[in-house]
Amino acid sequence: MTPFRIPHFRTHHFLSLLLLFSALFLCSPLEAQKYPQKASPFDEIRWKDGQPEVRVDDTWYSPISIDGIEVSEIIATCEKRWPGQVEKRFTEDLMEALSLMNHRCGDTVTLRLRSLDTGKTELLKGVSNTRDKRQRLRDARNPGSGRPSPLRRTPDWLTRDQVKTEVEFFKAALRDQFAYLHLKGIDLDQAIVEEIRSRFSTGLPEKLPTFELAAILHQVLMRFGDGHARVSAEGYRPDRMAPYTPFLLGESEAGIVAFQPNRSGYLHRSYPILLEIDGTPIEDIIDRLMPLIADGSRQLKRNRSLRLIRSVSLWRTFEEKPQSQRGYDFEALKRPFEVKLSSPNGRRTKSIRVTPTDQRPIYGEWPARESRLLNQDVGYLRIPQMDADAVREIRDSMDRFRKTKGLIVDVRSNGGGSREALIALAGYLGADDSDPWVGNFAAYRKSAKFDDDHLVKRFMYPVESSHWDKQQREAIDRSLKSFKPDWKLPKGFSSWHALVLGKTGHKDEYTYKASVVILSDAGCFSATDIFLGALEILPQVTLMGSASSGGSARSQGFTLPISMIEVRCASMASFRPNGKLYDGIGVEVDEETLPTPEYFTHGGEDPVLERAIKHLKKQVRD
Repeated sequence: MTPFRIPHFRTHHFLSLLLLFSALFLCSPLEAQKYPQKASPFDEIRWKDGQPEVRVDDTWYSPISIDGIEVSEIIATCEKRWPGQVEKRFTEDLMEALSLMNHRCGDTVTLRLRSLDTGKTELLKGVSNTRDKRQRLRDARNPGSGRPSPLRRTPDWLTRDQVKTEVEFFKAALRDQFAYLHLKGIDLDQAIVEEIRSRFSTGLPEKLPTFELAAILHQVLMRFGDGHARVSAEGYRPDRMAPYTPFLLGESEAGIVAFQPNRSGYLHRSYPILLEIDGTPIEDIIDRLMPLIADGSRQLKRNRSLRLIRSVSLWRTFEEKPQSQRGYDFEALKRPFEVKLSSPNGRRTKSIRVTPTDQRPIYGEWPARESRLLNQDVGYLRIPQMDADAVREIRDSMDRFRKTKGLIVDVRSNGGGSREALIALAGYLGADDSDPWVGNFAAYRKSAKFDDDHLVKRFMYPVESSHWDKQQREAIDRSLKSFKPDWKLPKGFSSWHALVLGKTGHKDEYTYKASVVILSDAGCFSATDIFLGALEILPQVTLMGSASSGGSARSQGFTLPISMIEVRCASMASFRPNGKLYDGIGVEVDEETLPTPEYFTHGGEDPVLERAIKHLKKQVRD
């Protein structure tokens, strides 16, 4: 398999320079401040198959639009004005390209993006559009700058000495920054040796494909149990390699459900449960995929394995032993394969043949419901993502739900984001006369790379900080007395930091006094774990459904200098106030209920939601 290569860029044309300078200097200084001419809203940009992938904060996306202008149209404009220089111009001269389309961006923009991890579409408003971001992108394009960046060309092959250099860099960076390096008692050096020996019995070859080094390091990193960790490189995104299954999978009380990507029905209308693929039991395939997944909670591993099965190459490679040791037999991957299905009760089975597809099926937001009133007396608040839209949804919905007799908060399949939604909802759920409470304790690895305010974006401050008022400090002191972390942090961590919740003082805030049920499942992760763990402390809150995946990391990254392999790992060890670590455990529910197969299709019954409604009605009667 030959990794995708970023092409060399041609030298600037003199005419293009003239156009650039004229666009810069024909506006007034005041206009230049209001409408920056050299700016970008993106923290990083990389290219795959001629299309940009962008990083905003800690998340990678496929960009859809900027201020409502389709990215495909922007790229077409760049190609028309600067033939052969699309990647350079989109990266360095985005503002000029937009001005050619009669649009001028301000110092903030609105981005519509599709998350590369979840496939969900997000609308980010107020994203800073700055000269500094553009300058960093521009500097990253210069190989002589010494700055690792995905924009620089990745080598296809590495010599043995280069591999050793990269491995040493990888180990040093993890020892400096990785919070969970010692969580499981794994010897990093030995883990790398074992992974290499499993592939090369006689030791490292003289040359190694870059993607294979990425695969080695990825599987090493997965052993440590960090749910946010990953290793990626050009040529190493096996879960993004066509062909794909023409169906999606979900976990139900009856077994693993195979359903249509558009949720119109099951893969076969009468046989929803998947038993085998090409004669291999589905549980065996799940087990074989485990080395590619972080060794976290059981529910995290199963949830991610079902998503990985979409990529045919991941499980068919095991069965068919491709002709090339270094790649895939693509023709074999694309041929039809057999799946064995069963009825919900398992009494009847049926085998059918399906054909892989080049289109990657997307899970999207599910359940696809909107916040609303149920039966006139129960509020249903749907939060599919932890973002700015979630905060607005909470404000709008809680105003409508003021007089309801119960509240259901549905965060199922919410893969995380920021903590603003938690802070907003906590302001409604805390009683008028109640004190603030601690929702999260954490500490981060001390590294020269991290500032003292490393956890501020997580709304966390040192427990001894002057940031706290008297009531908050008393809440911290009370919580610390009973806080006994189930993992004793080794040396090299910061002091304890706390997230304190309570009334926020927002003008729309009031105290919601009725009972609350929060719906959870294995799709809940990261900021949603924190959401669940912090709110389940409240006496009126019941968690229902199934346990979350478990992950809270303050994820950060580094890039290997030669191969351009990107590594992300946790810099923070994060605990619930009861001392339980989020990673590797998740947040358990008070009442466990798994969905029926119908839940995964449009119009299907939702027993978890129905049980929540019954629970609230019983609370009212009692």
